[in-house]
Amino acid sequence: MENAEKKAAEIVKNGGNAVPVMLDVTKKDNIDAVVDKIVADDGKIDNLVTCAGACYNIPFMQTTEDQLRTLLDINLISVNNTCQAVLKHMIPKKYGKIVNIQSSASREGHPLTSHYAASKFGVMGLTQSIALSVAKENINVNGLCPGFIDTQLGAQQGSNLWDVLMKAYGQPKEQMLQTLVAKTVPMGRMQTPEDVGYAALFLCSDMAENITAQSLNIDGGMKLD
Repeated sequence: MENAEKKAAEIVKNGGNAVPVMLDVTKKDNIDAVVDKIVADDGKIDNLVTCAGACYNIPFMQTTEDQLRTLLDINLISVNNTCQAVLKHMIPKKYGKIVNIQSSASREGHPLTSHYAASKFGVMGLTQSIALSVAKENINVNGLCPGFIDTQLGAQQGSNLWDVLMKAYGQPKEQMLQTLVAKTVPMGRMQTPEDVGYAALFLCSDMAENITAQSLNIDGGMKLD
């Protein structure tokens, strides 16, 4: 919440409008209440970007059913519930843009992130299905598939992927990242949160009014489909 408050204050300082709100995306009642309050305060809701996420980096045979349920709750079911809550207000207005943050793991499984990939595959399928369901209502629904992003949240999550990769490569973090990027990212750098944010901004604009049910890679050329 502290980071959200700082970001909101920064946006307001720069002439924008932002209100930080605490939201537990695993609780449908909480989602509905937050969305309903936004509409009550502003009269409408035009854009939704779902970006809550979690990951376990554990070999498949060491994973548990509880871990799978946790990731499905956070990564997939929350997207379903948030989209439904927002679409109740978008459909009568016949206007809206939804962007669901997926992952490069939405396109390809990995032995260390099996449950994460399963949840993100699900988000891609859900995004496509919602898009087709509301296309006639003039509502666009798309997804973004980021590649490697080094964030504070990722470093805090259990079984940190960077620790796993450092062990696999036998190199310290900075050297390992240079090797990883050189081998897998044609553009030669990791992605930033801003890369993803700018793409979401485009998809939420009327410049993207004829784009729907798509999943855009934000990965420097790692994936070609």
